Amino acid sequence: RALSQYIRSGDRVLELGTQLDACTETIREAIGDGGCGVFVDVKRTQTTSGRSGQGSRDPGMVQSSGSGENAKYIVLGKFGQFRTVLDENVESPFDVLVLDVTAMLGNDLELTALSVIFEFVDDMTRRGKQRPRAVIVKSKAIASLSRRLVHAQRLFDGTVTRDFKSPSRDGRPYIIAGVGVEEYRRTIPHVIQDTDECLEVGCFSGTTTQLVHDASKYCIGVDIGPKIIKRAQAEHPDIHFVVGDAWRSLDMLRIKRDAAALRDSTSLVSAESVLSGYDVVYADIGGLSGPDGLLESLSLIDGLSYALEPRCVVIKSLCMRRLASSLRAYSDIWERSQKW
Repeated sequence: RALSQYIRSGDRVLELGTQLDACTETIREAIGDGGCGVFVDVKRTQTTSGRSGQGSRDPGMVQSSGSGENAKYIVLGKFGQFRTVLDENVESPFDVLVLDVTAMLGNDLELTALSVIFEFVDDMTRRGKQRPRAVIVKSKAIASLSRRLVHAQRLFDGTVTRDFKSPSRDGRPYIIAGVGVEEYRRTIPHVIQDTDECLEVGCFSGTTTQLVHDASKYCIGVDIGPKIIKRAQAEHPDIHFVVGDAWRSLDMLRIKRDAAALRDSTSLVSAESVLSGYDVVYADIGGLSGPDGLLESLSLIDGLSYALEPRCVVIKSLCMRRLASSLRAYSDIWERSQKW
């Protein structure tokens, strides 16, 4: 359905990870005689049974419409060679990229898939051509990310109506991306419950940490600078602040254990309470709040998410908010269209 909706007659379409199946046929029908489809796959190795992972692909299908001039099937020796396809089409940029992540990359990892997409879009832009109109991705990981990643402004204006005080459908954390301190802090009443155990990484002087602490059970502030932490401790003596590195995500659990021991020095801290992680994590990391550093931001969020298992991560990051503006789960688009 997404292919039929976003590909137009006359489009130039690049399909990475083609299966030469019904999707390929849909692309070919959508572009018509005036368009062009370049269908790319990676050569598969032989399995121990002697069968190739290439499956039953029939290269002849791309020419079966009568003229092979507007359709081309390419098998690359390895994935990295997809850049040669871009080089060969420098004078005729693609309007749409279709990417089957597992077929092309051999796995379904969001960071790898996004790096391919960004490289494709940047390449089109760098060559002085227009940005592709659409990128259509077949990936459970990317679909999950697109459902969980929220532009903070859409949260405030009611465009997004999810319940961020309950776990997401697939158990992975919601990610709310905002820009500027005011937008970052405005998320608090939408996200925090009074029973939540919270963490802010990149707490600086602790003002946001205090606001989150006041709305929750508690909030711990962490920053990499010792002088910054001393200042935060002086300005907010009732809050627990610790020098720490957000990239060392398991250290955040140790910080929680130590903070719990300080709060109740008369009893042992159970392993279960420490391993339960945090309910909400706020992140304001220098270098990630600007327009660059998207993959680094996602890597940090992944590390914190797997180690701490929060319900929600709120990050102050322009690049993450931009991603939230452009990333859409087609299932949500389809469901919305059916309501109208």
